[in-house]
Amino acid sequence: MPPSPEPRTLLGHFLVQRRWTVLQFCGAYATAATTIGAATKGITERHAKRWLSGEVTKPYPAARQVLEYMFGTNAETLLAVITPQGDHSLTSNPVAFATRPGDDEHALPAVREGVGSSRRRDLLHAGMLLTAAGTVRSPAERAAQISHAIAAANPDPLTLAELQHGVHRLTTLYPITPHGALVEPVERAWDDAEALLETRVSGSSRRDLELVAGQYAYYRGQLAFDMGDDHTALTFFVLAAQHAEAATDSLLAGSVAVMRSSLAFFAGDFTRAATIAHHGQPGAHPYIAPKIAGCLARALAQSGNADGALAALHTMQDTVWDGTALPGPSKGDAGFCERFTAVTYTYLHRGEEAEPLARSALTHLDGTGHHLQIAGAHLALARALLHRQTPDPEQAATAIHAALTAADGNDHGATTNRAAGIHRRLTAHRQWAQLPAVRDLNDRLPNRRALTPSAGV
Repeated sequence: MPPSPEPRTLLGHFLVQRRWTVLQFCGAYATAATTIGAATKGITERHAKRWLSGEVTKPYPAARQVLEYMFGTNAETLLAVITPQGDHSLTSNPVAFATRPGDDEHALPAVREGVGSSRRRDLLHAGMLLTAAGTVRSPAERAAQISHAIAAANPDPLTLAELQHGVHRLTTLYPITPHGALVEPVERAWDDAEALLETRVSGSSRRDLELVAGQYAYYRGQLAFDMGDDHTALTFFVLAAQHAEAATDSLLAGSVAVMRSSLAFFAGDFTRAATIAHHGQPGAHPYIAPKIAGCLARALAQSGNADGALAALHTMQDTVWDGTALPGPSKGDAGFCERFTAVTYTYLHRGEEAEPLARSALTHLDGTGHHLQIAGAHLALARALLHRQTPDPEQAATAIHAALTAADGNDHGATTNRAAGIHRRLTAHRQWAQLPAVRDLNDRLPNRRALTPSAGV
């Protein structure tokens, strides 16, 4: 479709002037980039629309080079939002340039400028260059543009390598970084990968991009899950599964299965959680095998299938992962197996067996900085203490305090919610509710009405 008849940017005015569609602009951009040898292969329709809307006003250096070659005008001037004052004549009134984030993560200061003779010369010069650089005079020229776009469609090798490097950095950063600090960079990398996929990428490059886009979608989903936003988590996990299928990658597909089972489990749908885990076992990537078995054990325990849960624990132990962390959930090493055995025993009401495992797990996690796993181990200990033949509610409350402390500043919406569920069980007993350690939790936890279904697990 053509740009809006009332464009928000100078760039938009030029496209209206030349009766260009966004797609035609993208073609002219790719041709210009090739002509001057710029370090960019082209631009997607999505990114072009961000420029035209004024959402981005400071492009990457390579994009700046192409825009200024095409239009003979400063890139910030081309992309700044135009706010007319008085009548709407471009050439006779001052305009306000809004402060906007740039492609390079910087913001431009807000300035105001009159449109004088030099400004009109910029407009004229840009219009002339636009005519020279991009007007399609015949179907053959249009075909040539498309051919150039296809030839230039594969992503720059360095860009793809940087995206892949970012995924592998997440395997070590994710466990030790506050979740809120990861949301923006993960979303940005995911959006960059998706934008590249919208170009005419084919062959092995497309498969590589499908995988990296799916990995970032997975991590965005896991962030949402750990922060307590199940709707966003499900959306990104479904997308990640689609990318996994396109890339034929069993590790990514298995990672999604682990998290989809976890979503169902903490929504209280234990049968579905077990079904997802069961279906994920055949052909599971070795990295995923112990994780999916742990999910199955936990779900079967809550479903009342003790024998099945214990059999799944044996499978988990038999498939323990001894290698390095890979993109996806935390690795299913011996420490994971210890923690998940403790978790499963608590759901089987075998507190005496779960307690030493949970305490051992906390010892092994001490000093690692793995805040989510530490919080989870404290919650497992709290449940174990309540499921002993002689419950210890005061120590359970202390364990909940420790879990919340591990979560503090790390954006654990899920941890807070699950801690509130255990606290609710403590306060259901009149005598336990009067214990100082239990009462001290009141100010750190949401009220009953604010609890989600996962608080009951």
